Amino acid sequence: MKLVTFQQDGNERIGLLDDDHVIDLREAHTLSLISRGLSIGDAIQRANQETPDSMIGMIEGGEQALDIARDSLQFITKNDKFGKAVHSLRDVKIKAPIPKPPMILNMGNAYRPLKISGFTIKPVTCVIGPEEPIIIPKEISEHGAVFEPEIGVIIGKKGRRIENDNTAYYYVYGYTIYNDVTDYGRQMKNTFDMKIFDTFCPMGPCIVTKDELGDPHDLIKRVWVSGQLAGERSTREMLRLVPEFISVPSQTLTLLPGMVISTGAPFSGRIKPGDTVEIEITKLGKLRNPVTAEK
Repeated sequence: MKLVTFQQDGNERIGLLDDDHVIDLREAHTLSLISRGLSIGDAIQRANQETPDSMIGMIEGGEQALDIARDSLQFITKNDKFGKAVHSLRDVKIKAPIPKPPMILNMGNAYRPLKISGFTIKPVTCVIGPEEPIIIPKEISEHGAVFEPEIGVIIGKKGRRIENDNTAYYYVYGYTIYNDVTDYGRQMKNTFDMKIFDTFCPMGPCIVTKDELGDPHDLIKRVWVSGQLAGERSTREMLRLVPEFISVPSQTLTLLPGMVISTGAPFSGRIKPGDTVEIEITKLGKLRNPVTAEK
């Protein structure tokens, strides 16, 4: 299942990504209920009760919400006459999958032999979605900003003191592309503000649920900057695995549904105003963001 937050007519809604279309979850569920004999009014009321208003609500809804989503996707794909629940990607604005996560835990060392010893926190003001600009601030260091192509782990269940083994996957809801934009000069000086500027956390375009993605350690990452391939690596190279990224912060704080945990990048590259950064990860799609200067 590929889940998106999309905006239409000024309203944010939950959708299912199907190739180059988005299926409005609430509208699709309403139509499915009507097809089963409910009146229009009853179907609307029930769909409003059973479908979430936000991605965090979707995640908190667990398997029950996913079952509704699966049923809605199956119904729409088998009944193309119900096209009013389906929108072309050209006609909607795709937002970050979770526009306001409860917390973003920034971690690294996935591709290094060092154990993960800690984490930093990115503020929610860092979060942007596809096609939204990465804004290079006036205070950027002389070394400039870099992209860092990472996988964001979406937490699905509340957890504390989680073991570093396969049981950690119980707490995973899904995965998304995560661009850990960093002021490289500040990073070399190890200052706290190297990653926390507004717009320095592009995410998206969707959340791929863990059952659909499969093994997160068997994916290809590719990055293009202004159309030029800037790097290609495999997550098979990861030396620190997803369970460790979940276990380490859970020893300090309680993980909550909707939290996002980054997993480190195998390479990075400089970006500047006028560039366009595209990150593609197998099964997760492609995240594209222009780069602009702060006015």
